[in-house]
Amino acid sequence: MSVNSPAPAVQAPGVPEFPRHVVTAVLVAHDGARWLPKALQGLLAQERPVQDVVAADTGSADDSARLLSEAIGDQRVLHLARRTGFGAAVEEAARSTAPLTADDLPYLRRRSGWDPVSRSWNDDAYDEPAQPHGDPVQWLWLLHDDCEPDPGALAALLRTAEASPSAAIIGPKLRSWYDRRQLLETGVSIARSGRRWTGLERREQDQGQHDQVRPVLSVSSAGMLVRRDVWEELGGFDRRLPLMRDDVDFCWRAQSAGHTVLIAPDAVMRHAEAASRERRPVDCAGRSAVNPHRVDKAGAVYTLLANTRGPLLPYVMLRIVVGTLLRTLAYLVGKVPGQAVDEIVGLLGVLLRPGRLLAARHRRGRGVVPPSELRPLFPPPGATVRATVDQVVSNFAGRADDATAAVGRHGGAVESGPGEDDGDYLELEQFARLKRIARKPGPVLFAVLLVVSLAACRGLLGGGALAGGALLPADPGASDLWDTYAGSWHALGAGGTQAAPPYIAVLALFATVLFGSTGLTLTLFLVASVPLAGVTAYFASRPLVESRLLRAWASVAYAFLPAATGALAGGRLGTAVLAILLPLMARAAVASAGLQLSDSAIERGARPGWRATWALALMLTFTTAFTPVTWPLALVLTAGALAWRLARGQQQLLVPHLLRSAALVVTPIVLLAPWSLTLLGHPGRMLDEAGLAYSTKTASGLDLLLLSPGGPKASGGFLLIGVVLAALAALMRGTRRTSIVAAWAVALTGLLFAVIENGKDWAGPATLIYGIALLAAAAIGAEGANERIAASGFGWRQPVAALIAFAAVAAPLLAAFTWVIDGADGPLKRTDPQQVPAFVAEEATTSDQPRTLVLTGTEGHVSYAVVRGSGARIGDAELGAEAPRNHALDTVVANLVAGSGADQGSRLAGYDVRYVLAPKGAPRSFGRVLDSTPGLSRLSQSDGTELWRVNQDVSRITITSKGAQPIGVPAGRLEAHTKVPAGPSGRVLRIADTAEPGWHATLDGSALTPVKVDGWAQGFELPANGGRLDLTFKEPVTHIGWLGIQAFLLLVVIVLALPGRSQQIDDDLPEAEGAADIPGQATGEGRRARRLQAAAEAEAEAAATGAEPAPPEPAPAEPLPVRVPPARQEAQEAQEPAYDEQSGYPAQEGGYDPYAAPEGGDGYAYQNTGYQEGSYQEAGYPEGGYQDPAYSHSQGAAEWDGSQPYPAEPAGYDQQAYGDAYGYPPQPGYDPYAPQQQLPDGQVPYEQGYDEQQGEGDQGGEQPYPGQAGYVDPASYYAEGDQHHDGSDYQ
Repeated sequence: MSVNSPAPAVQAPGVPEFPRHVVTAVLVAHDGARWLPKALQGLLAQERPVQDVVAADTGSADDSARLLSEAIGDQRVLHLARRTGFGAAVEEAARSTAPLTADDLPYLRRRSGWDPVSRSWNDDAYDEPAQPHGDPVQWLWLLHDDCEPDPGALAALLRTAEASPSAAIIGPKLRSWYDRRQLLETGVSIARSGRRWTGLERREQDQGQHDQVRPVLSVSSAGMLVRRDVWEELGGFDRRLPLMRDDVDFCWRAQSAGHTVLIAPDAVMRHAEAASRERRPVDCAGRSAVNPHRVDKAGAVYTLLANTRGPLLPYVMLRIVVGTLLRTLAYLVGKVPGQAVDEIVGLLGVLLRPGRLLAARHRRGRGVVPPSELRPLFPPPGATVRATVDQVVSNFAGRADDATAAVGRHGGAVESGPGEDDGDYLELEQFARLKRIARKPGPVLFAVLLVVSLAACRGLLGGGALAGGALLPADPGASDLWDTYAGSWHALGAGGTQAAPPYIAVLALFATVLFGSTGLTLTLFLVASVPLAGVTAYFASRPLVESRLLRAWASVAYAFLPAATGALAGGRLGTAVLAILLPLMARAAVASAGLQLSDSAIERGARPGWRATWALALMLTFTTAFTPVTWPLALVLTAGALAWRLARGQQQLLVPHLLRSAALVVTPIVLLAPWSLTLLGHPGRMLDEAGLAYSTKTASGLDLLLLSPGGPKASGGFLLIGVVLAALAALMRGTRRTSIVAAWAVALTGLLFAVIENGKDWAGPATLIYGIALLAAAAIGAEGANERIAASGFGWRQPVAALIAFAAVAAPLLAAFTWVIDGADGPLKRTDPQQVPAFVAEEATTSDQPRTLVLTGTEGHVSYAVVRGSGARIGDAELGAEAPRNHALDTVVANLVAGSGADQGSRLAGYDVRYVLAPKGAPRSFGRVLDSTPGLSRLSQSDGTELWRVNQDVSRITITSKGAQPIGVPAGRLEAHTKVPAGPSGRVLRIADTAEPGWHATLDGSALTPVKVDGWAQGFELPANGGRLDLTFKEPVTHIGWLGIQAFLLLVVIVLALPGRSQQIDDDLPEAEGAADIPGQATGEGRRARRLQAAAEAEAEAAATGAEPAPPEPAPAEPLPVRVPPARQEAQEAQEPAYDEQSGYPAQEGGYDPYAAPEGGDGYAYQNTGYQEGSYQEAGYPEGGYQDPAYSHSQGAAEWDGSQPYPAEPAGYDQQAYGDAYGYPPQPGYDPYAPQQQLPDGQVPYEQGYDEQQGEGDQGGEQPYPGQAGYVDPASYYAEGDQHHDGSDYQ
């Protein structure tokens, strides 16, 4: 009862509170012996008791049926089949128990006019109405075996029913069984996607923020109070919903029928959610036990499709299907394949039975209340999306702590606004939090590196596109990149179907995430590569060394390696991406190779994890797409690790290592095919990286040894000699030899590949691997160096170590300083992405689609490219290198540059070339020769760039015939859809693109015959008649299919690489393998723990010898209204400290113990801890259930006159047959509603419990319980400040 609840009215003797409400409790049990004792205790201890009770046991395999029978009698327990659902069990129980009438409850009718005391007639009684409390209202109170109602729960529910007569269904507030403050439900709804919606935050704590009686769509079936006439009118729970979502469906039907559903937050129940937490099998939804997630999914789909009315049904159906697919994908990513299968099976289990859905919709009809009036009871739009996002973020990012996660948006640590002192404290606490964040090297390191990088990249920030060096301008949108990668035809030069470089797909993916901006993607990969590389190095080095200072130093030194800064200056996108991922790859490689496993762990059977292998394979795939040299490097290192295992004689790791190595090496080849197959066919291309072949001065051997690959901003000189010396000094360390030797092996391998790369292209990628290996060795060697050097005594080691340390620390600082001073820009700069004059780029978009021949090279060597549009774009360098050679075009260009004197204009027109461009830097001889070439005219010369035009009309598509000039046909960049005129026979439709099988042309729907023109161009035989021409290029089915397979395989690898979803169990109960296992969990030093430990040891000894276990010695009793077998009692005792530890009074000998039983007497609670055969005679439970003579009435009994205990059926359950609220057995003649009676010999009723000065010994012997004849107030047993055994303080 909350502080705002009105006090209950004073009732006449023998009349319960809210007398016109007749409540029948229906308790359903299914393997619930673990929770059933407390559930029965809560039911028996109600301040406003129920008038009737019936229980149903659905074939429990534990002691549930026996507990129920011993608590309420066999005649009140139904035994049903194990596959009986909850709703069917409630229906059978309600059918077997007739509603109680005035004949059963005499206080429902007016009192008799005969006064047996004065033996006279009272005529005033006949003036009272026949039903003094009004018409009786019959209620069913549905209870689970794993829910425990608070003592005032039923009174609060009936109080709400009394205040709201229209309420047909009322539900309590549910709290967690394991956390008394955590809210589970305060009303339930259902989202259009099927999600069970409570409106609560994750682990939200109860602070009274939801304590308002309000209408809700539904309440939980655990504790649901439903009017019996409404239950019968609606036919109870739908039998198609055996366990879950039955409450939502029932309440939704009640709402549609015009009934009101309310939540009564003053009524509190604790719910264990045993089925959904998989604490017991769910075997009522099929022939065998199924996952509760599948049952819940099927119930959600059935509830929505059976109850949704109007035009919302198609939308709900679509949302269910789409939501199921998305959740299935999310479960697969989270490595929960079982729940992914449950999503699909649960959905199909309903959709494939349309007859059931149609029958359910027919039974529900149109309803009385329009759906628009129920709309406010459903979740608001977008609420479930926000909740899903919060859940995903919390699963991946985690929560700071449980306390923080438990507060939620409805409450906080401070419920009201802070006062002045509190405000000062909170302000100081906030500053302290900022200081703690500032002291963390990780965020501080990223902030510092970001500031330094922005300062150095000041020239690269602004408008324009990043280009220069090895980087070509990127297309403005992500869709252009996707078209380049996904399309099989590439309009570059004469066109071709070569495989696109896979790093284009990576850029397109990131550009899609970054709002479709390719410029932002390149800025992230290049400008932010230095701070990102430092941060990944810091977090990846956590298992390497413990010192945060060493980790920070190594991370800064790695971020400012010449290879990293040179990659940024030279626009080398591949090396920049490798710098970001390489630390993470190194950490995954250590785990995949099992280098962290000790020899003893390997002997015990420990093996490297597969997740690290798949994570390394995924990152190796990405880096191979940008820098192919990483794949052969990984192949060599993998073979070296295998040889090292064999050399150490660890043959047991041979097969695991071979399997992981195969997965590591094969995955990039498969995911990057068919591009990767061209690398295997041309191994020399593995030394290239993404972008143009931008050549720089070859680095010397000393430069490579000192970590400098050469090139702009990549020459460190002697700055990094301290790092190399520190790595060499690490070889002198006597411990961690394996790690140091492994680091040096990787370093030498990287140095070898750097030498190989240096002869062909830039050696940055291999030098980067060489550098990170040296830094790893240096960090390991520096850890604990102070103690080792100090222990060796003063000598030459101290000054040498100091010199090396100074050089190593100064190296990254000097590198950063010079980088900031000189600036990060080099060949890379912000520039206009247009590489040809503006009018040429504009003319390239016309229907003729003219192209430009760009000539570069030297006096003795000519390079050319045929570009379309405004110039080359990112990826064109790789596409041009992989395109087959066009020897005819080579001949035309050679004759053009050589100055043969022949007219080359017509030949260039055959390739749709209208302009010839000699950019700045081209040999001057090109201009002189082209000026004298027939068919070309100079157009302009500006800033060293020269432009010529072909003196002939050109077009991408032409109609050629013998003896006639070519006729141009309008065309697009790839396809053409236009009309062609009629002409002579023998015409050919010529396309200035390479002939490929994918070209298709039709004329008025009739396919044209393809032919090859001039030995390379695509053509089609054109008939004499004209018509509509449609020219298309059809993507090969194999290409489309492979893209789908490739995407699926990539998704699989990502799922395998991601960490699985951690399954957090909120309770501390052991897994239910059997009740006998539970006592072994008892811990502690209290009486209960010692007693249970002794009982468990006795049972174990008896089981070993085959003898019967000896009964344990009597121990102090506990005020439970039902007997709990020790095996089940342990589950509840695991949640509570022993009484002597929890009570506010010390449990010392002779001291006050409010729960102690009288020594040597039967008392009011059971005396033995073990489960004794027979009935509960010693615990106050009479044989045969609750058959109190004071409650039984026989044939011909006198009419009830208000002063006598009202009768009940023989041997039946009475409204107080449970005994009092705290477990005292009913005594002969006891009436809970009768007025206080005077005891003989001047005794007074017991009112205050034990005297604090009275010891246990005073209660022993044969001293009778003083309140046997008339126990007045159960709450008076607890003195002020006393608490229940569960910690509550109900008075």
